[in-house]
Amino acid sequence: MSDYFPRDLQLQILKRLLLHSILTCRSVCKSWNSLLTTHDFISAHLKFAESSTNHPGIQSLFIRYFDRTRRIEQYVTGKDDETFGLHFSNIEFPYTSAYFTVIGYCDGVVCLTDDVLDPMYHHMVTLWNPSIRKTVRVVTVPNCDQTRRDQGTTVLGFGVCPRTHDPKVIRIMYYKDIQNSPSVEVFSLASNAWRKPRGGNLNRPRKTIRISWSQVCLNGFVHWVVCDKQIETSPRCLIMSFDLARELFDEMSLPDALVCEDISNLAMSSRKGQLTVLEYDMGKGKECCGVWVMNGFGVAGSWERLYVIRLPGVLRKAVGFRMNGEIVLALKNHELVYVECTGSVKSLGIYGSIRSFFLGSYVESLILINQ
Repeated sequence: MSDYFPRDLQLQILKRLLLHSILTCRSVCKSWNSLLTTHDFISAHLKFAESSTNHPGIQSLFIRYFDRTRRIEQYVTGKDDETFGLHFSNIEFPYTSAYFTVIGYCDGVVCLTDDVLDPMYHHMVTLWNPSIRKTVRVVTVPNCDQTRRDQGTTVLGFGVCPRTHDPKVIRIMYYKDIQNSPSVEVFSLASNAWRKPRGGNLNRPRKTIRISWSQVCLNGFVHWVVCDKQIETSPRCLIMSFDLARELFDEMSLPDALVCEDISNLAMSSRKGQLTVLEYDMGKGKECCGVWVMNGFGVAGSWERLYVIRLPGVLRKAVGFRMNGEIVLALKNHELVYVECTGSVKSLGIYGSIRSFFLGSYVESLILINQ
């Protein structure tokens, strides 16, 4: 019957199906399987899922935590509506023997690394699309002299190119000695290889930049909070970005109130599609978190502090935001909660290791379907 419909019309119809229906359609015939695994369809399906407010995938949140009682990783999704927190669905995690760090989450793909044994060299990177149960494992190769293994630090970044929907992992290694330029490698799933970014050695972070692990992928860029130690006695904080399409680094200013802040007190996030910086004051008895948003993307003068969450003696960290902008927090008792617009604190009934908590908008996508 599909022979009676033009290919473009088939694409428009099929992209509106739920993901499990699309996966079922792959077995209908070879022509449908071919169509449903093309770049054009994967892109069209993802754009529709992200733009449709009625799509069930875009109304859910993805939460990761480490269950300290059962000693296992837990991944769940929950509807982000008036029933939020009442029910969560478990996602089967493909591994059972290791503790992973979530590097980032973008377009339905989670980037994980097993960095417990050697945080500098032997990053085992995994790309995982939980909605279609597909994983790709990537092993990074040391890119510096083994004799200098104690003289540097490695930071990873992750995002999906908005033009090609190609997942990319960025690996930045910088030395403690600011006289040495950082080394940068980019893994592209399309090429299945590590390589230098476009521009080679001319396209690297500045020597004096030190990068935080805190990152967020937004608007086709990976963003990190960084500290510029060009003046050792007066380091300054800013945001460093990596353009996933052009593979170029750039820098953005933070609000003046944060420029001289200790980098350990700052973290990247996103709220309602806006670049967001979290400002912590974790002094005993003063625990609070300020929320800064950039109202105009890339416009330095558009920073605004929305509010400050004050939970003295209770707050540990902000985990993320609901789609309505309400903040989700981890407390000192290892409990996950959210703060309503009225100021009321509501428990999600989830308890886990503080460092393990991760939250993002759950999107069903077909990225990795051909792996």
